[in-house]
Amino acid sequence: MKKFIVKTLLLMLPVVVSLAPIEYLLRKIPNVYSYKKSYLDEHSGEIRVLILGSSHTYGGIEPAYFPQNAFNAAHAAQSFDFDFEIFNKYLEKFKELKVVILPVSYFSLWHKLSNDKESQRRVKNYVLYYGIDAKPRRLVDSYELLNGRPIMNLHRFYNYYFKKQDDIVCTPLGRGINFNGTLTITNVKRADKKEARRSARNGAFSAKNDKTFAENVKIMDTFAEICRRNNIHLILITTPLHHTSNENSNTDRWGIIEKTMDDFTRRHGGVRYLNLRDDPDFTAEDFHDASHLNGSGAGKLSVKLAGYIDSLGIFSAPN
Repeated sequence: MKKFIVKTLLLMLPVVVSLAPIEYLLRKIPNVYSYKKSYLDEHSGEIRVLILGSSHTYGGIEPAYFPQNAFNAAHAAQSFDFDFEIFNKYLEKFKELKVVILPVSYFSLWHKLSNDKESQRRVKNYVLYYGIDAKPRRLVDSYELLNGRPIMNLHRFYNYYFKKQDDIVCTPLGRGINFNGTLTITNVKRADKKEARRSARNGAFSAKNDKTFAENVKIMDTFAEICRRNNIHLILITTPLHHTSNENSNTDRWGIIEKTMDDFTRRHGGVRYLNLRDDPDFTAEDFHDASHLNGSGAGKLSVKLAGYIDSLGIFSAPN
C-alpha cells in the first residue's frame, strides 16, 4: 500500500507542477473581491458609511450619492457571517465610521454561504482575496482551479492576459455594475425560479435551517453590540421589491422576518430597521429583475438612504 501511494504521488507530481503557475496567474487577475479588499486596506480610516450585504445592496446602493465618505463592501450572496468577518477585520481601522447598512432580504436569516451548494463556490474569494478563514475550511476553498467550470477559468485567463479585461465589475465605490438591466417578463421569471430553487435547496423551515436562523440572529446580536460599543449606528434594510416578487413570496416567511426585526430592534435600542419592500416610490423602470434594483433604482434608493441618515442627525451631532 505504501509503495502504491508513493507511485501515485509521483505520477501526480507533473500535473501539480504544471497547474501551479496557472493557479498563481488566475489569482493575479484583479476581481471585485481583491479590489474591495485593497480599497479597505487603503481607505478604511476615511469611511463614514459602510454598506455590507448580498446582491440587493451590492447592486442597489451607490455610495457616490452619499455626502459622507461611503463604500459598498457587499458581494453577491454574501451572508451575515462574512459581513461580520469583513466588518471585524477592519474594525480597528474604521476611525471615522458612523453608519453600517446591512440588508435583511427574503433569504437572509436562513442563508449561509458555506451551506448553499449553488453559492458556496464564492467562499474561496474570501479565503484567497480577503484573507478570511472560512469555517469550516474545505480544500476547494483554497484554490481557484477547484472552483467553477474549467472553461470559465480559461475564459477569464484569456480575457485578462490576452485582452487586458479584468474581473472588476463594480464602480469605484463598490456598487455592482452587472445589475443595470431593464425589467422584463423573462428576467422576472428567471429571478423567481432562482429564489424558488434556493428555498427548496435550503429548506427554509427545516430543522437544519432553524439552526442557521439561530446562528444568524446570534451574529446580528454580536454585530449590534459591537456597533453600540463603538458608537456606530446599525441600519437594517429590506430593499424595494417589484410587486411580482412580493406576490410570489411566502407571506408567513415575511411575517417571521418582520417579527424577528421587531424583536431585534427592541432588544438593541439603537438599531433601526427600514422595510422598503413595498415602497411605492419604486416603479418597474427602477428594477433589473423582480428583486434587484438597476442603476436608476440604486440612485433613487441611495438618495433616500442618504436623506434618512441626514434626518437622524448622525453627522451633525457633536462627537
